[in-house]
Amino acid sequence: MTVSRLVITSDSAELALVRSWLRERLGEQGFSVEEQSRLQIAVTELAANAIEHSYESMAGQPIYITIEPSDDRVVIQIEDLGTPFDPARYRAPDLEVPAEGGLGLYIAGRLADELSVDLARDHGTRWTLVKYRKHREGYRSPEGQRWTSK
Repeated sequence: MTVSRLVITSDSAELALVRSWLRERLGEQGFSVEEQSRLQIAVTELAANAIEHSYESMAGQPIYITIEPSDDRVVIQIEDLGTPFDPARYRAPDLEVPAEGGLGLYIAGRLADELSVDLARDHGTRWTLVKYRKHREGYRSPEGQRWTSK
C-alpha cells in the first residue's frame, strides 16, 4: 500500500483541497463515505489549528499531511513547523457551556480511533490519527482526553 503526501500552506482556503484529497485517497482504500467524512473533519480541524495557533494565522507556512494505509488501519499525520502545541494550556471544552476554543482537538479526538501528538521535535507539532478498518474503541487517557502526547 502506498504512502500519500500532501503539502499545503497555512491558508484556510487550502482546507478544501485537504478535504478533496482525503476523500479521493480514503475512497481508494475502501473507507465508507461516513468514515471518509469523519476523517476529513478530524484532519481539517487539526490543520485549521495549525493555521490559527501554530502559525498564528500567518499565511504561506507549510503543513504536511501524510496517509499511510495498511491492511487493518490508516494512519494520517498532520505536521507543522510553527509554535508547538502545549498540552498544559489545553482545556477540554465544557459542552454544557458553549465557548470558543478547544473544540477542534476535541472533535478530532472523537472522530479518530486513536489520536496522539508528538512534541519531542525541534519545531512544530505532529498529530497522528489512526482509523481502524474494523472499529476499535479509541484510547482514553486517565484525564479523560482521547489523545496522548509523546
